[in-house]
Amino acid sequence: MNTEQMPVIFTGHGSPMNAIGSNRARTGWAEIGKRLGKPKVIIAVSAHWMTEGLCVRRSETNPQIFDMYGFPQELYQIHYEPKSSVSTADRVLELLGNATVNNSWGIDHGIWAVLSNMFPEADVPVVMVSTDTTASAAEQFAAGQKLAQLRSEGALILASGNIVHNLGMVDWENDHGYPWADAFDETMQDAVKAHDFTTPIQYEKLPDAGKAVPTSEHYNPFLAALGAANKQDKVTIFNDYRELGSMSMTSYLFG
Repeated sequence: MNTEQMPVIFTGHGSPMNAIGSNRARTGWAEIGKRLGKPKVIIAVSAHWMTEGLCVRRSETNPQIFDMYGFPQELYQIHYEPKSSVSTADRVLELLGNATVNNSWGIDHGIWAVLSNMFPEADVPVVMVSTDTTASAAEQFAAGQKLAQLRSEGALILASGNIVHNLGMVDWENDHGYPWADAFDETMQDAVKAHDFTTPIQYEKLPDAGKAVPTSEHYNPFLAALGAANKQDKVTIFNDYRELGSMSMTSYLFG
């Protein structure tokens, strides 16, 4: 694979059940994995690793975390523990500047549900990066900008969350999105396709932002991905759908 400029991916991960069985998310993840080939290393920004201040796991291992409860046993039988890379973690820490080492977390389902389908052999090192609960939207974007240099050093940057994520309004019988969820998601698609990153940063100004992003932890990885992308990147949209009424699975490949 050409390592001159590796891609950036933002992916919606949605329900943990997307990791198993026959569903649209798995199909999309597998197709992207085949398209990309095998990167040197993955920098993974997770919605599920929320910290006060930015943190990086600096270790050669990634213990798998089952940070979800009450699902079928089949889901807990997935084993996905790719190694990490201390040297890459050190580079991430250097570029971020204000991040600290934190080895209390591992690889959570927001990451392993995706990667177990995208790179099922677990043979690509993964360096975990948290999302900072104290950072503004602009600061989340800026953190992604700092990571962008890694793209020219052989690293695939993968951020996992959901652009629309409202657990309080989930409808398990709804296979699509509420009209407001569709509208918010489509506004983001139009902005990204136009390489307009201001609209996503200023998302709170949009109609129904309070419903689409009632809390920001699942939206923040999207901002980090946009920061790591650039206006010259080709944009490919995949897994373009909403589910459960209030969850967007829309995902982006930059570059």
